[in-house]
Amino acid sequence: MFRPFALFLVLAQLAVFLVPAQAAARPDTRSMTCAQAQDFVRRHGAVVMTTGPHTFQRLVTHQRYCDRWQRLFTERAPTRDNPQCLVGYRCDEPLFRPFFD
Repeated sequence: MFRPFALFLVLAQLAVFLVPAQAAARPDTRSMTCAQAQDFVRRHGAVVMTTGPHTFQRLVTHQRYCDRWQRLFTERAPTRDNPQCLVGYRCDEPLFRPFFD
């Protein structure tokens, strides 16, 4: 008996395993120089980058990439030539909110 849905499920599972890992990989700050990482963030405006073996960060260049209640905070990440490279900014809620915002 032919079951098209079962065949579809098997093909979908195979497709997941056949997609190369590089196709889904994030850019890694550790494989770039500091200038390359800064330029990458500058060119894209907002990007998620790998910053360590088990860490990643969304980096932005401007306040417009944040929600209106968020503020920009500098973000440093390790690169090939600088362990504390200022690669861009992160959007985060401030610790204290002003009363009249």
